[in-house]
This record gives sequence, C-alpha cells and structure tokens, in this order.
Amino acid sequence: LRRIMATTDKYDRQLRLWGAHGQRALMDAKVCMLGSSAIASETLKNLVLPGIGHFTIVDSAVVEAADLGHNFFLEENDSGKLRAEAVCRWLLEMNPDVQGTHLELDPAKAVAQGKDFFRQFSLVIACQMTQTSAIQLGKICEELVIPLVLVTSLGFVGKLRIYASQHCVCETKPDSEFGDLRLNDPFPELRRFADSIDFASLDDAAHAHVPYVVILIRALDSWRSRAEGRTLPKNSAEKDEFKDIVSKMRRSPQELNFDEALQNAYKAWMPYVIPDSVQQVLSLVSTSGKSDFWILARAVSQFVRDCGKLPLAGSLPDMTASTDMYIKLQEIYSSRADGDHAAITAHVATIQKELGVEEPVPADFVKRFCQNALYCEVFQFRTLEAECRSPEGGLDLESELEDEDSLVSWYVVLRAADVFREEHGSWPGATCGDAEAAMAADVAKLTGFASQVLSTYEVKASPDPKMVEEVVRYGGCELHATSSILGGITSQEVVKLVAKQYSPLCNTLILDGLHGKMQVLEV
Repeated sequence: LRRIMATTDKYDRQLRLWGAHGQRALMDAKVCMLGSSAIASETLKNLVLPGIGHFTIVDSAVVEAADLGHNFFLEENDSGKLRAEAVCRWLLEMNPDVQGTHLELDPAKAVAQGKDFFRQFSLVIACQMTQTSAIQLGKICEELVIPLVLVTSLGFVGKLRIYASQHCVCETKPDSEFGDLRLNDPFPELRRFADSIDFASLDDAAHAHVPYVVILIRALDSWRSRAEGRTLPKNSAEKDEFKDIVSKMRRSPQELNFDEALQNAYKAWMPYVIPDSVQQVLSLVSTSGKSDFWILARAVSQFVRDCGKLPLAGSLPDMTASTDMYIKLQEIYSSRADGDHAAITAHVATIQKELGVEEPVPADFVKRFCQNALYCEVFQFRTLEAECRSPEGGLDLESELEDEDSLVSWYVVLRAADVFREEHGSWPGATCGDAEAAMAADVAKLTGFASQVLSTYEVKASPDPKMVEEVVRYGGCELHATSSILGGITSQEVVKLVAKQYSPLCNTLILDGLHGKMQVLEV
C-alpha cells in the first residue's frame, strides 16, 4: 500500500508538488480532529482526497436540524445520530486508501485526559475550541512535540492558529528562487569550462547557443579587467556598464541567449551570501537535538566553516543552449554537487558517531538537504498561553489598529467571543433571540470582554461596535461557505506541517468573508 500510494498516477499532480517522500509523510500521518462540525468536515475532506493516512474524529455531538443546513457531509437520515460517526462514514467513501475512525467523546474531556490520549497522533486539529481548553491542549502538544492547528468558523468570519514548538523545514520552496549558479565566484570546473569557450571562433549558430551562464562569467571577467580592484558592479552606472559589455558581445539581435543573459545579469553582480534564515539554523546547531534535520544542519555548519559556502544545489535552470553545451554544463554542476554531498555525508557519519546515534540518516534526506540548503529554515511559534496572557513580544496591536485595512479588530472580537463562551457556556447571541432589545445584553457583555482583551495590550481603544454586533447576530452559527474556504486553507497548512515542506503561515490567519479579505497576524 505504501508503494502504491507514493507512486500511482492517482496522486500524480500532487506528487509534482511535494514528491513521493512528501506523499509518504502524508500517508504515515495520524490526525486527530477534535470536533465534527462543518469546519472539521471541510478540513478533513481536503486531507482525505490527497491521501492522509489515518484520521480520528473526536466528538459527542449528535446531528441536529441546524447541521443539515451547513454541513454537506450530513443528510436527513443522519438526524439524531452521532455526528462524528456520520461524517466519518461519508469521508471514507471519498478515498479507499484512507483509514478513519470516530470516538464518542467531548473534545474538552479528551483534552482533560492529558497527553496519554494524544500520544498516538502526529498532528492535532481542534475546531471551535474555547480558550482555556486550547491553552491546555497547546501545552500537551508542546510536551509531545506535535503540531497543533486551531480553527474557528463563525458566520462570515474565521480564525486559524498554528502552533508547533519547533518546525524544521529543508524544502521551503520560495516562490522566486535566486538559484545557486556561483557566477561571480565560479568553482574550478566551471571556471575551466567558461574559459574554454572561444567566442571569436564560434560560427553564428554556435554563438547563439552559448549558455547565458558562460556569457555572464566572461562578461564579468571583462568588466573586472577594466579597472584594478573591481569585484562586482554595485551602483547603477557600473551595472549599466556591465550590461553594455554583454550587449556588445552579441552578434545579432535575434540571439535569445544574450536576451537571457541580460535578464539574468543581476545574478552576476549579487554577492554570495548565506540567507539570514539559514544563518539562524546554523547558529542553533550546538543547542539542538539529535534528529536527522539537526544532524544535517551540524554537518552543513562544518562544511561552511571549511569552505565558506553552502553545498552546491547542482540544479541548472532551462536556458537557450546547444544540447552538448547544456549537458556538459549540467554535468559540471552535478559533479560538483555530488562532491559536496559526499563531504556532507562524511561529516554526518562523524557527527553521528560523536552523538552516539546508531541509526543512519536516510541517504535521500541527505541529498535533499544538500539540494535545498539555501532554503532551509526553522519556524518557531509563540505558545497560546503567551499569546493570551503575555502580549509582550507578539502583536503590535496599537499600530495594527491604526491601519484601516487591518483585520486585527476581528481578532480582538473573536478572542472576546471565546471568553464569552467560557463565562456563559454558549456563543454570543446563541440564546437571546433575534430581537434587537434581546441582543443588547449580549452585545454589552461581548463589548466588555473585547475591552478586556484590548487592556491586556495596554491599548487605549474601543472595540469596533459593528463587529461586536455582527458576532452577536451570528449566534454561533457556522456557514458552509466560510467553513469551506477556511477548511481549504487549514488543510493546506496541515499538509505543510506533515510533509515538512513549504513555509507555514506564522501564526494566525483572520478571514473576513464579509469583505473577501484575509490577513496573517503574528500574535
């Protein structure tokens, strides 16, 4: 089953995103879902379809008439039945590769059981959970070192909060990768190849198929030779001079390789630097554990001390070039990357021996780490307790409130709604009826709780009255449209956490469905 799930055409499109190793991580995951309402169903739907290994729905609620209006995973015949069981049954029909179970237990009571209940899971998702239970669950997940995702869907608004004690990623896959071509400091094999190209002796066809990598290296040589002590073009005049050299090397305006060289000229004058996120990883190696990630990080740190650079990725982007030249260039980069990989592997063996670690680091992980060393990163999240009880070091609420486009006021009101539930055992507006006079009492109470949230940040501001009234009008209802959007985002973040690929959002997302807006806040 493991081989089938990782290689079958059924998952072909997502394998292009996170690879067979990412699919295996997804398949090995055991997800605990606390709650079975619409937001829980929508989140699980988007995890079942790509092939999450196993899920367990924990809830004691039964299906009521209101559920049938906003939870598409329930039908009329499910009325009066255990909601977790009904949702689980319909979810399992969507993908036979996935295993799922349900447990008739109130989520708050599951949290009260402590870490022994959650030890079996690799990730926990909690839906519509109160603040006290969420803080308690956060402590449990911190102790067990498993990620926690909290989701709230209320009317047209929602909130997503991620917590992980430490999330290590070697494949962050940024949207725009600068690449690792080493143009301004070519390694010896690349230097020899660039020097071997005699531009003057090439015929026009060959000249139009010289890779832009070679063009930029030779153009930089020419620029440096014009004045003693030159390193890289720094100001606008020097960069224009460099581009002029590239332009004068071309024989015809139809030479696409020179267009590519001009488009990528910035790669020749950008100095080689190790990104701050990677520097942070390398600075933490002495205080971190013995996981595969940190053993590799130590090995890379040693490599950087020896060589001054990270291991070469070895990948070469598409470019206009003759087949022979492109293959030769590929071989040069690949060979150098293999040599760096071998050096890292040797460092890994030495470090494992020093640490007394017997189980070898998987060879494919060593290779992936070397290929992605420029983009590795460690993400650390504030605890839920720190967010709720010690705002210092988190969100700058005062400056956010001054930004008219910020959604921070929704964050304040949603926090207040959690406190309201703690105090009264129900959502604001859930028991008071629809009449304006009847709602006034809950509006006043929610306003007071929102003011308390603001006071913890020592901010002299008032809660937004329209947002307070809107939340009271919702009466705790979930809308399928909101839960569908928020469930899709939540499942995407879960895949990132499970596969340990891509950058997770840090750490809270607010959804304003009324105006079609979202914002990430680091609270």
